[in-house]
Amino acid sequence: MSWFSSGVPAVALGLVRRMKGSARAAVLLCLLSALGTGVAAQQQTPSEDELRCMYCIEVIRAEIDLQHHMISAADGAAGSSEVPATREQWIKTSAELLQGLAKLEGVLYRLQAYMLPRIPALDSLALAAAIREGDEDFQESKLVANRCAVECDAPPATSESQQACSASCGNNPVLTRVTACESPTWLPR
Repeated sequence: MSWFSSGVPAVALGLVRRMKGSARAAVLLCLLSALGTGVAAQQQTPSEDELRCMYCIEVIRAEIDLQHHMISAADGAAGSSEVPATREQWIKTSAELLQGLAKLEGVLYRLQAYMLPRIPALDSLALAAAIREGDEDFQESKLVANRCAVECDAPPATSESQQACSASCGNNPVLTRVTACESPTWLPR
């Protein structure tokens, strides 16, 4: 009896659907790897570029989720605003967020297209670790960005002090790693 005919994939995929975020991605990655090569096959150590891709896939996926929430909030604010100028500003914000979303989806597609044929031959534990690191860095980057927003907008904030504060906050290594995922220059064209 093969793995497929035993119904294990259906049960496993059912469990994966109920999971969230990086846990789901890591389990799905392990399942794909096992399906593609057989559990007993020798897997290669991923290159730095392959690990960076898996890290960035998780970061971009999380950014896309956040972008969806922000678009929904902007649309809700536009719909509930009674002041035409405010409504227009929210509509403009939503349009800008939609453009950003399209860019992120394009980046995610490139990363996934690069990695999909490679995953079955690569060590799934190393790839899962890169996914977890991407999730952890994204969560930390949100905390840093929120803290910086509060600190940089604290009174008495002048335009110059806000720019200096933003520049110093932007010098964070986690923010640099996460932001680098939006432009994967290491991928072949």
